[in-house]
Amino acid sequence: MIYKRFYVSIVIQIILLSLTPVLFLYVRSMPYMLVTTYSLIALWIMQIIYLIYYVNKINRDLSKFFNAFQYQDSTLVFNLQKENKAFENLHKSFNQIIHAFGKVKIEKEKDFVFFQHTIQLVGVGLLAFDSKGNVRLCNKAFKELFRLDDFQNISELSCLESEFPNFLVQLKTEKQKLRNYLIENRLLKLAIKAVDFRLENDSIKLISFQDIKSEIDKGEMEAMNKLIRVFTHEIINSVSPISFLSSSLINLYERNDVQNPQSLMSKEVISNSLLGLKTIRKRSKGLISFVDEYKNLTQLPQARFELFSVVKLFEHIEMLFREECQSEGIEFDVSVNDEIQELIADEKLITQVLINLVRNSIHALEGLASKQISLSVNESNPVSCIKVLDNGTGIPNELIDNIFTPFFTTKEKGSGIGLNLARQIMRLHDGSISVSSIPKSHTEFTLHF
Repeated sequence: MIYKRFYVSIVIQIILLSLTPVLFLYVRSMPYMLVTTYSLIALWIMQIIYLIYYVNKINRDLSKFFNAFQYQDSTLVFNLQKENKAFENLHKSFNQIIHAFGKVKIEKEKDFVFFQHTIQLVGVGLLAFDSKGNVRLCNKAFKELFRLDDFQNISELSCLESEFPNFLVQLKTEKQKLRNYLIENRLLKLAIKAVDFRLENDSIKLISFQDIKSEIDKGEMEAMNKLIRVFTHEIINSVSPISFLSSSLINLYERNDVQNPQSLMSKEVISNSLLGLKTIRKRSKGLISFVDEYKNLTQLPQARFELFSVVKLFEHIEMLFREECQSEGIEFDVSVNDEIQELIADEKLITQVLINLVRNSIHALEGLASKQISLSVNESNPVSCIKVLDNGTGIPNELIDNIFTPFFTTKEKGSGIGLNLARQIMRLHDGSISVSSIPKSHTEFTLHF
């Protein structure tokens, strides 16, 4: 038994305590044993005190053991050599637990140091504070972003903006905010996101600050370069033939800067001249139309939000394309989960988007034997997702990233503004449009509201 020695020791002490009073009574009857009598009384008292001390040793050891945990002291060691052998197993267990606790503490400190170094190297600004505004965490990126020194409470951040501390406190969990700040003549475009959690008995808010100005500038530059390439291509395609045609017309009337005699002005020359001028006029109108289409992209009307029936919206789209789909042999399918489903949007603008998408699907189905187009929505109400699916030729992988670029088109007579216009309309609704396509299989456009 583990504590056999302890039990034997207790039993022996109890026996001695029992025998001492008996011996005291025996000795007391002998007058010449007076000194021995008082010695037995003292011995009995000492035995009681020692027994109490001996029994309380476990409590003292437990107290030392728990105090070590309370103050996170992993240096406490119970000496197995000097201690009473009756407590050897107990002290051995204490030492093993303290050793394991020390290892856990070391691992925890290692993880903490690793975590501290990691957040300092992260390029995203991080700030964490408790319910009283006391700063629990602030990394180097945050201080560099706002040009700040050490601070203890978020109230000190009012130096950046008077309402900045209140903004941090009221920032909703996992909802991203975009804010602009002017810090030492630097314009910061920040994406700010927060998360709330509890740490022991206190609530903590952790907020990330990411400067997206460079990404926005890069995206704008890429979009501008794409637009310039499209403009250059379209203008050169129109101006080059106009230039050559103009030179040909001039050659009909003069040679080497010398005008030809009027006698050479035959009906054929006049006819060619009129044909050339008409061609120039037609191409010039094409350029004007091209510029007008660009102007339509930059002057979208204000969205007027209202609640309207999705069923009626789909019926309207189906009605517009019914005869064309029948003549082309296209199976047009409309799918709505519930007839009471509604959508919060500008009905006219969303109708325009769907018309453009269905029109593109019809073109993608040309030359196919089996032709299918479907309109569908998700199950939520109000609707948050509309899908337009066709089983057409699909979009090649190398072109799918460019289909929303203004004036980019794969169709011979396409203007290249339909999909870009659709994307801008969805942005007016704080939504987006996405596409997935497998060549020679299907294409699916999704409107996210």
